[in-house]
Amino acid sequence: MRHFNTPPQWPDPPTPDWRPPRRWQPPSSWPAAPDRWVFWVDEHGRGVRGPIGRYGGARRVTTLIMVVVPLALMALVLLNPFSSNESSGSAPILGPTAPVTHPPVERTAKPARAQRAPIYRSCAEVRAAGKAPLRRGEPGYSRALDPDGDGVACERGKS
Repeated sequence: MRHFNTPPQWPDPPTPDWRPPRRWQPPSSWPAAPDRWVFWVDEHGRGVRGPIGRYGGARRVTTLIMVVVPLALMALVLLNPFSSNESSGSAPILGPTAPVTHPPVERTAKPARAQRAPIYRSCAEVRAAGKAPLRRGEPGYSRALDPDGDGVACERGKS
């Protein structure tokens, strides 16, 4: 059972089960309640929602909105389903009446998989593969195989 939790420096309620009457406000001579004070607690002292329309409880407008909005949405879905494929005589037809045609989709062959560039560890491997000399930009070229940095790797007579 919830009960009213008075802030510090407010007088104690007349009885332990006292509830503020509807539209009750504390007198202006009382000090303000601390920020985020919990006015309603359960029997274990944990904060709970207060009764609707009572001081510190949920406001009637908030409660009304929490009830009316979901009910209106449910009524909208029940009375006008969004996924209906049937055309009833009562609903107006909007948009073009002629069927919409789309240009045919051209299907092309899948692009060939790009082959990975071979990785050579030495010029001997390059020559064994028959790829010497390698020029900068060719698959398999690396700066490690081009010690003089002229853009040609594994040149004949060098390395």
